[in-house]
Amino acid sequence: MLKITINDNQAIQKLTSIANQLEKPRQLYGLLGETLKKIHDARFKAEIDPKGNRWQALSPHTKALKMKRGKSTKILRQDGYLSDRTAYNYDNDHVEFGSDAKYARLHQFGGNAGRGRKVKIPARPWLGINESDGQKLLKKSTALLQRQIDKNLK
Repeated sequence: MLKITINDNQAIQKLTSIANQLEKPRQLYGLLGETLKKIHDARFKAEIDPKGNRWQALSPHTKALKMKRGKSTKILRQDGYLSDRTAYNYDNDHVEFGSDAKYARLHQFGGNAGRGRKVKIPARPWLGINESDGQKLLKKSTALLQRQIDKNLK
């Protein structure tokens, strides 16, 4: 009688490693957070909302005031706090992305500001993703998972 013994310990170890990475996707969420940061940096440079629409222009008064103070006349870029301080938090369960700037919500949705809340700030949505961004995130996720699989199957 012919007898064949298959040692599958190595295969089991590799598959277990892949499964562990899928069960604890911290690295994936970190990659997604970094990708969201790049997406939003580009959005601030282009001055567009997630749908690709240009943000409402600055009022002549605001533009003149910024120029007088030697500030940038770019929209949502007075000191760069909002655009430069987007951040993400991630763990094995999710990724959160946004800004801790007090006025981040005001610029996203619009509202009243200033002394006595007399200044009307128009909504200039800066936070969010569109279909193209979603595809970019999916592509990055797929590539990372494929690299992890390839690494473990060598």
